[in-house]
Amino acid sequence: MTNKELLPKMGKVLIPIEESVCSEQALIFAGCLLARLSPEITQEVWVVHVLSATYLQTMAQRLDFRVEVLKDTALFRSLRENYLKEKVYPLLDKALDELRALGVKADLKKEVLHGDPAKEIIKMAQEGGFQTVIMGRRGLSCLKEKFLGSCSLAVSHRSGSHTTYIVGQKIKDHTCPPLKIVVPVDGSKPSLGALKEASGLALALDDKVEAVSLLHVIDAAYELDHLPERIEEAKKLLEEFKDKALSYGVPQGMLRTDIRIGRPASEIISYASEEGFNLIIMGRRGLTGLKELILGSVSSKVLHKAEDFTVALISE
Repeated sequence: MTNKELLPKMGKVLIPIEESVCSEQALIFAGCLLARLSPEITQEVWVVHVLSATYLQTMAQRLDFRVEVLKDTALFRSLRENYLKEKVYPLLDKALDELRALGVKADLKKEVLHGDPAKEIIKMAQEGGFQTVIMGRRGLSCLKEKFLGSCSLAVSHRSGSHTTYIVGQKIKDHTCPPLKIVVPVDGSKPSLGALKEASGLALALDDKVEAVSLLHVIDAAYELDHLPERIEEAKKLLEEFKDKALSYGVPQGMLRTDIRIGRPASEIISYASEEGFNLIIMGRRGLTGLKELILGSVSSKVLHKAEDFTVALISE
């Protein structure tokens, strides 16, 4: 595999936004990341906003009409156009200005979609040939998501060929710190995909990546009876993945390996917090087939619980 084949697949990037702190954090992360990539890597960046049923219901309540009646009227069309003009287009234009200010040189575009946010984002990503989606952790507001569900989680778990970056809540300003990446590995094909993504970022960003750590967690629930053997197996696995990273061109001084024992998702999050990492890159599935349905995916649990960190889920 050549270095060129390893570079991040970010030719077309989709950034869904809304008026929230979470979207602002996603824009800052996207701007910091994409500004550091060459124009040969990233050609187009689309900022999109989805008009959902929520705003229709708000209009209907204000006017004391049912949505089903209101939405087909000239009054509704007028209200929608005013809402777009006064709220949505300024929001999109501000986002584009922010990306430019952060140094993004790609062709910047904006789009308004209508319908269910998760479905429309996934549809646009699939039909538009987008390779990467970057969005805030919450698809509604940071508070409401805990009760109503998250568009970002729905997008990240839907199958597709795009990689999804769900931006954490530690993003506070525009200082753009170096990336410190942790890659949980279990020997599976998805974890190899995560290693390739991390290696590609290291090659493309060079000194903007401070460290890449390969982490293997021995599951205490199943492996304690054979712990010495599992530790030796883990060391061998990590050496194999480290050798792959070196063969990809990642500098040896950037790489480290670690073993933790415990519940995988909790240990991954604890490790990232204790060691000061700001990006967790994982394969979309840590298990396969029936096991994933019964036991749950480690990547799903990390995404749900790692609120402070940016989590990238790599497409299979």
